[in-house]
Amino acid sequence: MIRSIRVTLTLWYIGILAGILCLFGLVLYTNVATNLAQDVDDVLVSQADGATDSLVAFWEGKWGALHRETPSQTMKKEIDMKRFPKMIDQWVHETGELENPHAIRLVDRDGAPLVTSTNFARLALPLTQTAMTQSGQGRTVYETFNLGGPRFRLVTRPVIEKNYVLYLVQVAASLQQADASLVRLRRWLLWLIPSTLVVTSTVGWFLATTALRPVDRMIRQAERIGAEHLHERIDVPHTGDELEHLATTFNNMLVRLESAFRRLRQFSAAASHELRTPLTIMKGELEVALRKSRDVEEYQRVLRTQLEALNEMASIVEQLLMLAHSEAGTIAVEWRPVELGVLIQQVRDALKMIAELKEISVQISAPEPIWVQGERRLLERLTVNLLDNALKHTPLKGSVTLQLGRRGKEACLTVQDTGSGVPPHEIPHIFDRFFTRSSLGTPPRSSSSGLGLGLCRWIAEAHKGRIDVASPPGQGATFTIFLPLTLPPT
Repeated sequence: MIRSIRVTLTLWYIGILAGILCLFGLVLYTNVATNLAQDVDDVLVSQADGATDSLVAFWEGKWGALHRETPSQTMKKEIDMKRFPKMIDQWVHETGELENPHAIRLVDRDGAPLVTSTNFARLALPLTQTAMTQSGQGRTVYETFNLGGPRFRLVTRPVIEKNYVLYLVQVAASLQQADASLVRLRRWLLWLIPSTLVVTSTVGWFLATTALRPVDRMIRQAERIGAEHLHERIDVPHTGDELEHLATTFNNMLVRLESAFRRLRQFSAAASHELRTPLTIMKGELEVALRKSRDVEEYQRVLRTQLEALNEMASIVEQLLMLAHSEAGTIAVEWRPVELGVLIQQVRDALKMIAELKEISVQISAPEPIWVQGERRLLERLTVNLLDNALKHTPLKGSVTLQLGRRGKEACLTVQDTGSGVPPHEIPHIFDRFFTRSSLGTPPRSSSSGLGLGLCRWIAEAHKGRIDVASPPGQGATFTIFLPLTLPPT
């Protein structure tokens, strides 16, 4: 179950989604925390600048009207004349600047407090050496303090006049609200991310199960298909995706397997059937010969019979092997010009004895040389099989005719016998490999296993030709081979 595709897909889905959600949560939390801190700092800087502007306005206005000696007098002059602390006190008294809820403290450049609001004094925030040093260099300093309770943010902002630090303004604010917002955000993230993973994993499992349901059905159907049920097929889901292609491919494979198994069974049956007869003859002849002593002529007759049976077995084995090689596509055809007239004459001479035993007349009609391109050995096998088939199905004192001619750009070889012919229902299957043909009026031994005619069709097609059969009632069978013509060798 752990190794199933749906579990793997779901786990990958959950893992990727968990990584995305965690990254999103981290980025969101960091961004919110940064923005909240920036907002607090901006507010504190704005308050510090507001206090500074108020003090400057007081000095330029009311205080300047009473105490400034010249219009060009600067605030540094007030500090040098030791009047700055008094001005601060009067500014606080007359403007009420420190009565607002902000926590503000003014410190001189040496760190001595000038004035402190009640809210700031309640916080008891220290003036650090870091703040003194950096603000003395004209930089605004941001610090965070945690004194056992809520955190506080402190901004120390220097007031500068002509590169001279006049005094420092410190403004503080509690970070309790910002921290509470971040705590709520963390809780939401810690609750939402697992909940989202649970919901999406359930949905992902459902989608994976739905998508792979045809696969489960194909697995169950495939488990039922064995060597004896190769005719069965898997239901093809009409989804237009890889599953439909997989089912179609599997069914095509079953078609090939069924065909291969059928040919294997037919091959085994044909081999056992064809070899049984010569083996039975050989066994019977040898048993009879060994029962008692025979003269030399009798032993020679038995040996001749055995040789004929062996030749028949060798021919059968050769055809079986040739069929097997043709199925595997391992037969290499050596293309050379072959003259069919000479070839069929040689084939007739080779089968002359068989024809004479049945008193069958074999006639050849070849008015002109006919050349084709092909393998002489295979073309001989093609002609031998057709002539042998005609002789087997022709009764005693019958006739077989081999006629060679041209039809357009093709060579035409016709083998016609005067046998019982081929039943109409067998004609569509007569060239099927291992198809058993039993013509009427012929002895049982003349029944065909389909080796010869099946091999004939393959040889004709390998030479880019074709083979046809016609069997009018009562007129025997006529096999016609069509092969492309070629020029004679020069």
